[in-house]
Amino acid sequence: MRRLLAQGMAFAWLSCPSVALAARCVAEEVEFQPAVAVSVSAIPDQNQSAQRGTLVLDVGVSATGEVADIEVRRDLPPLTKEVVSSVKTWKFEPAKLEGRCVASRITVAVNFNPPSLSSVDVPLPPLMPQGDGTRVKSSLQPAEVTFAKMPASAFDAAGPGTVVVAVTVNEEGKVQGTKVLRDAPPFTVHAIQAAAHWRFVPATLKGKPIQSTVIIAFVFRLFNIPPAFPY
Repeated sequence: MRRLLAQGMAFAWLSCPSVALAARCVAEEVEFQPAVAVSVSAIPDQNQSAQRGTLVLDVGVSATGEVADIEVRRDLPPLTKEVVSSVKTWKFEPAKLEGRCVASRITVAVNFNPPSLSSVDVPLPPLMPQGDGTRVKSSLQPAEVTFAKMPASAFDAAGPGTVVVAVTVNEEGKVQGTKVLRDAPPFTVHAIQAAAHWRFVPATLKGKPIQSTVIIAFVFRLFNIPPAFPY
């Protein structure tokens, strides 16, 4: 009888919409939800600079979704200054922890694609010193890029373009999924294919590896076929 009574009470508790919803909310509140980019722009390319490779930024996002500060983690002059100015204008849905909007940090990488017949990978620039006292305080340490795959060139493109994707990075530093934030056909498919091969040191929250989001912007340059030798 007591067992039947306990089962009945448990069923009634779960059947109550308000109680069940409260339980679900409690479960959701203990999970960390990373910041989500809601507005991104194209990346300037200084009139098709010859520089190529990947620069990496550590971006502080405030509890209201604004870019609060930017640290350069892997520098790529002379392109870095314009990239930083562009990323400062991006907007985010802030991260959430225990149901509250919180300040956080997110990795933004910008890859400048060499217009060539083969997508030869370019080594990452060296890591820059970290921390100067102006960083947004956060218990989150964002993912660190360790390998950047160059995308293939799009030979049928009519002009240059920027594709921006958000990749989900798991606790092992591998890409689990990709979401397109800025589409630029015919480059988009090449960006998605390349992003799947990127590798990271996973993000940590209070020292524990967690799933996180990294934003990658692929800046494609127009592939120019050299003119045929005149006869």
